[in-house]
Amino acid sequence: MAVLNAAVRDDSKKSASKALRREGKIPSVVYGKSTENVSISVNAGDMTKLFRKEGRNALITLNIDDKEKYTVMAHDLQFNHLKGTIQHIDFLQVNENEEIDAVVPVVLQGTEKAEIGDAVMNHQTSELTVRALPKDLPGAIEVDVSSLSVGDSIRISDIASNASYQIVGDPDEVIVSVSYGNKQPEESAPEAEEAAPEAEEPSAE
Repeated sequence: MAVLNAAVRDDSKKSASKALRREGKIPSVVYGKSTENVSISVNAGDMTKLFRKEGRNALITLNIDDKEKYTVMAHDLQFNHLKGTIQHIDFLQVNENEEIDAVVPVVLQGTEKAEIGDAVMNHQTSELTVRALPKDLPGAIEVDVSSLSVGDSIRISDIASNASYQIVGDPDEVIVSVSYGNKQPEESAPEAEEAAPEAEEPSAE
């Protein structure tokens, strides 16, 4: 299990969060059934490396000031989309023996084989909610679309069942479909253009 160091922070002033971000830290909070909300900060670089190595739904041992340790997951992230940085993290304390719900990205495999000619892939559901024990949560759900043709679709009910986790949602929800693109066929030019009527010459008087 990945270990992430954290420090208790003072959240009495809004300016404190901005100061932390300038120092390369992410204002965060940890909460759960057996703990009250604790305002903390974590190193942004360490968090990025952890996600890259362990995945978005990784189990984390959160070490707060070398005094308290919690088994947590990054339950909710807030982003600054202009800068592409994480602004805030909610860490949820979890019981490794209890199932939890988590959001998992959907990754399409084989799109280059399905998008042939005017065919366009419509990725309608990019994330799914999954219920599982924390250790069994997948980093992503891969969906093979290589055999799809125009008019085909894949729904939640079409995804192969997995003994480790359950997908929570409407079985009829469409994840991906294939359709023709928006390009309109060019109209053929008329075989012959109607000739403009010739102007009549004025008659000589």
